[in-house]
Amino acid sequence: MTNPEEINNVLNRIEAGEHTDADIAILRKVLSSGDRQVASQLGRYNVNIKNGKGIHIGDCIYNQWDEQTIQALVKAIQQTTPKNVPTQFQSLIADKTKEFVGREYVFNAIEAFIANNSKGYFTIIGDPGQGKSAILAKYVQDTGCIAHFNVLLQGPNRAEQFLESVCNQLIERYELDYHPLPPNATQDGEFLGQLLDEVAQKSDGKAVIIAVDALDEVNTAYKDAANILYLPPYLPDGLYFIMTRRRGVEVPLTSFAPMPPPLNLLDFQTDSERDVRTYIRNRVNNSGNLCQRIDDIWGETITEFTNKIAQKSENNFMYLRYVLLDIESGLYQDLSLEQFPQGLQGYYEFHWRRMGMTKEPLPVEKIKIVYILGEVREPVSRRKICDFSGENEYAVQQVLNEWEQFLHELIKEEKRYSAYHASFRDFLHRQDILDKHPVTIPGIHQLIAKNELKVWQKLKGVLRNRRSE
Repeated sequence: MTNPEEINNVLNRIEAGEHTDADIAILRKVLSSGDRQVASQLGRYNVNIKNGKGIHIGDCIYNQWDEQTIQALVKAIQQTTPKNVPTQFQSLIADKTKEFVGREYVFNAIEAFIANNSKGYFTIIGDPGQGKSAILAKYVQDTGCIAHFNVLLQGPNRAEQFLESVCNQLIERYELDYHPLPPNATQDGEFLGQLLDEVAQKSDGKAVIIAVDALDEVNTAYKDAANILYLPPYLPDGLYFIMTRRRGVEVPLTSFAPMPPPLNLLDFQTDSERDVRTYIRNRVNNSGNLCQRIDDIWGETITEFTNKIAQKSENNFMYLRYVLLDIESGLYQDLSLEQFPQGLQGYYEFHWRRMGMTKEPLPVEKIKIVYILGEVREPVSRRKICDFSGENEYAVQQVLNEWEQFLHELIKEEKRYSAYHASFRDFLHRQDILDKHPVTIPGIHQLIAKNELKVWQKLKGVLRNRRSE
């Protein structure tokens, strides 16, 4: 019997494109035997094997491990593995592309732009939760292009971080002799422009593509009138920037390279609805728990369930992520599908009420903790949340448990938390929500600032004592 380590080595060679015919023969033999451990290993490549329900690879279902299925599996493994992506973005890309479907119309538009222009800036815009970051993550995963993801609630989102990241990627990818980066590399866009000129000369006529996500989440505290992230107004031939930003948020960007009107995801409702339905069907087909609950609680066929949830989602993938996870965990058994919340903001409001945030007397302590999680600019520990809020660890942990699906969890020396998606922060900032409780945004900022000042003063005291010894 083939051991798990040997299979893992085979999968690693397939990921790297270094596999042999012998590797494929081993994989086919093990898969045909119905080995459940191997089937579990394939889950990380969006491959799901179900007895009697086919082999689910991405959006397709196969019936047996024939040549076509094996080829589809190899392609799925290689496409799911980020190519040349900086370590800091690998987990983000894996998370954003999990269960990704469709959006071919976006990728086709990008290809057409590159084919029809010698250089330029191409921008994708859309509303929160429509999948802008997922689209760019999938593009980076498939192409292996240079990439930088701005993240408002977790960082990085400053110009100097962008410049350091992209310059280092360019230097490594094109073997340029700049180690370490010169002191001026992150001060403005001059060094980046210099690198782009050098890269264009070394690229042998091949397109050089740089993907930049979430321009609307960039910290724009510049002192001058520069382009956002100091993006260069002039580009050498063969250089392309593929970018995303929120619809309705303008950013400073002047370019003398081609820059067509943004591709607005809202202009593709038919395509988006098709992708949403595919996403729902895949989630249901790949989750026996979800499938069982749909049948037991609502007595709906998968088609009926898909139609109703797609309509409720308003073609919003973040809505679907939350709602389908909720159903799997056993929520909503007291509701008909027609009573489900409408749209992403409606979902946040529904969960806000469901967690008792509008009951009398108001749970001000809980509300305060949730707002702290929405306002911190980097993941913070439970202990730090206690310091900010003045609440005990039990109260903080209760909120962390109740709002788990909305939080990004980072594990370093200890678990750290922040809001998963900027749309949740949008909900907390809604005036109709703020009007219903005494917690204020400036008040939360003041709590955080006061605690940080105490920490800084304590640190200064320690340093002063050490100097006097």
